[in-house]
Amino acid sequence: MKKVLILGMICLLFLVGCGQESAKTEEKYSFSYNNMDFVLGEIFTREKFGTEVEYSEVASCAFEGLDKTFKYEHYEITTYPDGEDDRIYSIYLLDDTVSTKEGVKITDDVSKMKEVYGSEYTEQGESYLYSKNGTTLQFYTSNGVIIGIEYSIVIDN
Repeated sequence: MKKVLILGMICLLFLVGCGQESAKTEEKYSFSYNNMDFVLGEIFTREKFGTEVEYSEVASCAFEGLDKTFKYEHYEITTYPDGEDDRIYSIYLLDDTVSTKEGVKITDDVSKMKEVYGSEYTEQGESYLYSKNGTTLQFYTSNGVIIGIEYSIVIDN
């Protein structure tokens, strides 16, 4: 009986450990502002995100329909068409009043970005691209200072 109990506990620990690993592998980049999470790929509605300061649209070169950009005071959201829905494709931070969930913002230097996000990036000129489970987080820099931050989703067509 004691062996069965020990074996059962080992199996339980194994299953709990697998569940935690599974949660880690599905983690994606996302943005938060005013206690609201912005999840790449989720359906965009004005009811949830509020009235924008500026709006523009252009015929999508990758999808059937329109790509739409909703500019707010501190960030802008670009969507892509998915049937009747618009889904969040990218979020671009516009100023240093907003930051990533991990606390990196425009005007921070590249060393803070590397300290927070590590060295697993792709360098493209003066920008740094981090990838995680179909999402990217890109830092645009000039002379070692962050001048732009963009979240985006990787779409396979």
